[in-house]
Amino acid sequence: MTTKFFQSIFILFCLTTTLFANPQTDFEAANTAYQKGDFSTAITRYESILQSGSYSNEIHYNLGNAYYKTNNLGKAILHYERALLAAPRDVDTQFNLDIAKAKTQDDLDQIGNFFLAEWWQGLHKLFSSSIWGALTILSLWAGIAGLIIWLLGETRDRKKQGFIGGLSLLGLSLFLYFVASSQANFEQHSRMAIVLEDTIEVKNGPDPQSTAVIEIHEGLKVELLDQIGEWYKVKLTNGDEGWLPMNSLEEI
Repeated sequence: MTTKFFQSIFILFCLTTTLFANPQTDFEAANTAYQKGDFSTAITRYESILQSGSYSNEIHYNLGNAYYKTNNLGKAILHYERALLAAPRDVDTQFNLDIAKAKTQDDLDQIGNFFLAEWWQGLHKLFSSSIWGALTILSLWAGIAGLIIWLLGETRDRKKQGFIGGLSLLGLSLFLYFVASSQANFEQHSRMAIVLEDTIEVKNGPDPQSTAVIEIHEGLKVELLDQIGEWYKVKLTNGDEGWLPMNSLEEI
């Protein structure tokens, strides 16, 4: 009985080790293929890692580079954007994204957002949700420490400082929690997508026979507004709205 128990534990350990080792092994194999110029194999291996459930900005960054090397501009931009979701301040990813975007054909006017919306988007670009979450926890504990000082402080000034500081930090922790939650939701469902077709018409209705609103090209970033069947209602950076088939784009 004891022998079978330890055998089961050993088998479970081996299976667990294999499951955790495979993504790293595949990542190294994909990197090797990329360095050898075998970009198709690198893409296959990187995509396999993502399908297994692993996720990191390095994988998306490398995958974006591989797609860029094979002249798949839409997929390259898509994965650069996904890499930035995990690491919003990564300079290399932003640099490569800018280079890829410079090769896109569409040069639409940019409609500015309300200043509060711009400010909120700026917060999203500062840190990932995990960092915002860590800041939330730190400010929460600091706020609790301040209230403890208020309760146990030996002088009136000390108690006052602890009370004001504690309440302020607790309020800050609530705000940071809201930012972290919003960022986590944005990382899961950005409601932004990249056009993957070389050329496609935006329709005024969710139907192939609908009138074309505008013609757009691969790599353009659009906002997802609604969905009917196999069609997405999208908004372009110039404010135009229309419909695109779902298979013509992919959400970031």
